[in-house]
Amino acid sequence: MPPRIVKVLYDDSLAANPAGTGTVARSLLQALEKTPGVEVMVSRMASSSLSTVDVGRKRARRVLRAFGHLRYFALDLPARARRAGCDVIYSPSGLGPLRGRVPAVITVFDLTTEQFPETVDRLSRAYLHEMLRLQVRRSAAVCTGTHAIATELHERFPSLDLGRVHVIPYAPDPAVMGAAPTPVDQADAPFFLMVGTIEPRKNHITAIRAFARYLEQHPAAPELLVIAGSPGWLYQPVLDEIARHGLEARVRRVGRVDAGRLQWLYRHARGLLFPSLYEGFGIPVVEAFALSCPVIAAAIPSVREVAGDGTATLLDPLDVEAWATAIQAAASGPPDGGRLAAARIRAQAFTWDASAQALREALVAVTTRARAAS
Repeated sequence: MPPRIVKVLYDDSLAANPAGTGTVARSLLQALEKTPGVEVMVSRMASSSLSTVDVGRKRARRVLRAFGHLRYFALDLPARARRAGCDVIYSPSGLGPLRGRVPAVITVFDLTTEQFPETVDRLSRAYLHEMLRLQVRRSAAVCTGTHAIATELHERFPSLDLGRVHVIPYAPDPAVMGAAPTPVDQADAPFFLMVGTIEPRKNHITAIRAFARYLEQHPAAPELLVIAGSPGWLYQPVLDEIARHGLEARVRRVGRVDAGRLQWLYRHARGLLFPSLYEGFGIPVVEAFALSCPVIAAAIPSVREVAGDGTATLLDPLDVEAWATAIQAAASGPPDGGRLAAARIRAQAFTWDASAQALREALVAVTTRARAAS
């Protein structure tokens, strides 16, 4: 018997976002459109603000855009679902419809605004905190990428029913995996790599301090630190830290890079440094695994869950000495072949097709409950 068709309105407003949220929005949509038993319609907010995470460059119009966001989620999105006769609305973000009878499913990537509020721009923190509270209360289901974040959701929102939370892991960016590697001119010496938005919770400062310590101890070392990622909120301290250590020539900020250049960086780096204070999943870790890039990452719950055993060096994200030692070890010889092989096997556990199938099951559960209640 063929699966029952679920008609879903998919909000892909974050698809242009250069961060991991954009990767999830794009990749999950592509996979869901190929999943049997799902008819997908797409909605997108008419706003260019989501194509950048550089808060500093868009402060002047943020209040006006906030009104546009609220209009979209309060009026436009639910109206589009109703007119199209959709069974459910899915938002690959924590921003879902604020009203309407069509049941909605959201994705909570992490609880940064609750767990690490000091790492978020003040206005964004207030807006996202309130939207999270509203959406968790009214959404028919909540998806998240790891059991670690699901546990935090239950702790933060005790009234959230266990049956409403669905863990749907993410996977490497298909564009990066399928791209032809393109050399990056700034990476013209052996290098370590950081991938991600430049913002406080990504903890670039620990990596910069550890890299500076390594160079102090090995002044003839040729390595660079290459930072691939767009500037986000509160990124000036990272620039200040680079200057404080006199590392302007040794730390190369290449900004947002296309898929081919990012693949090349993974394939040629001595290692990925991923010292985040907090993550919901950690897509760069899985991408590095898939492309045989050694990983030195923060020993935080979500990353431990994603990495599994025997695949990466996991460290206290604030232990500069430990990070410096790990950098020295990675620079001094070839990577551990057994660990790289285990990491490649681990990466194979994460696919967008499997994620889309898990999402379909969550949407079916929501629409089944809605029909039973009507």
